[in-house]
Amino acid sequence: MTTPKIRRVLPFLIAALLMAATAEAVTLKEPFQRTVPLRAGAEVQLSNVNGSVTVEAWDRNEVKIIAEKRVKTGDAEMARKIMEQTRIVVAQDAGGVRIETRIPRRGDGFFDWLFGNQVNVNVTYKLHVPRRAELNLVNVNGALTVTGTRGKARMETTNGGIAITDVEGDLDLGTVNGGIDVLRSSGALRASTTNGSIDAELEDLPSGSDLRFETTNGRVSLRLPRDARLSIDAATTNGRVQSDFAVDGGQPGKRSLQGDINGGGGTLYIRTTNGGVEINEI
Repeated sequence: MTTPKIRRVLPFLIAALLMAATAEAVTLKEPFQRTVPLRAGAEVQLSNVNGSVTVEAWDRNEVKIIAEKRVKTGDAEMARKIMEQTRIVVAQDAGGVRIETRIPRRGDGFFDWLFGNQVNVNVTYKLHVPRRAELNLVNVNGALTVTGTRGKARMETTNGGIAITDVEGDLDLGTVNGGIDVLRSSGALRASTTNGSIDAELEDLPSGSDLRFETTNGRVSLRLPRDARLSIDAATTNGRVQSDFAVDGGQPGKRSLQGDINGGGGTLYIRTTNGGVEINEI
């Protein structure tokens, strides 16, 4: 049974909670910048959560890191605490440089429950890296964009797309809930996505280059050099496979195509569900 004292206090408590829950959002921003040396061909690793990552090549043997931390919540004091606990960690060793975003975890307390849905922590990056640096990028809830590098690259993101422009090297790209776009690039390429399309333009294919494309719920569109030498194995579950190239020894079908392009050479493997396949000459 509720006592008279509790009944008098309860409306004020409820009102206070409602005011806190509906308070105007507070947004804090904090810039981060650092430059570290990096030998030619060394690796740049980056791991991020909640924010886009942009990488551009330059002709210096150093990595310039420009980032911004952003915290948005309904409570100014909480925003300051979360900002203090959100860290960008930069470490170097013989292999290269590692960059990591560390975001505080939410607890199970009452105030965590009250404000949890209103808290947003976001860290965005823009990196300048040596042109021949190798890349190892992992992101969650954000896009990856890379321009101009000349080394191996592995890129993985969830809930975001991948965009590659003017990149040379062995590329391994993967995303969930996002598309993959490759423009004016060259070299071996492996691209995999769920709930997204793949669009790739490769201007040069070294002899024996292997290409592999897999997607679910999306199309695959490729533009390749006219003299590309590849053995093709392409199939889709719901869609059509179309090619500008003559395919020797292949029996084209509506949903599959196998055979050699220009006598064969490297491998072109394509699989998609709920999307068509287009292979065009540049």
